[in-house]
Amino acid sequence: MSDFLRLRYQTPRAAGAGTAGPDQDRDTASPTELDRARALLRQRDARAAAFAPIRVLFQDPAWDILLGLFVAYEEGTPLTIDAVRTATGLSEMAIRRWMLALEHSGLITCWPRDATLAQRSIGLTDHALTMMLQFLQEI
Repeated sequence: MSDFLRLRYQTPRAAGAGTAGPDQDRDTASPTELDRARALLRQRDARAAAFAPIRVLFQDPAWDILLGLFVAYEEGTPLTIDAVRTATGLSEMAIRRWMLALEHSGLITCWPRDATLAQRSIGLTDHALTMMLQFLQEI
């Protein structure tokens, strides 16, 4: 993961800032979905460091992409496919395959269509966002 994205994942929330929706009714001591997503990314990084020689056995690019896009959405920071590729450490061919699979599954959307693949912005679909929120509320 690039240092730029790693810093964003670990940035503390501003006092009183929250995401719209269910978080507003939540006890302030409870972690938000954004906090939980960041924790999952930190756990992934810790796992990769602990198992460095064989970390390839523990890779889950689709999940890493979805978590990263959720965090970016919550922070209001658009990501390009190139930034996601850098963050995941995937090759250009691998990121293309994952983007196609995730887009075909209705989980992500890319825009604008006339830009080069690397420069397209990428984001979660409403369906994927709903699933991510449901998952993160359950953990």
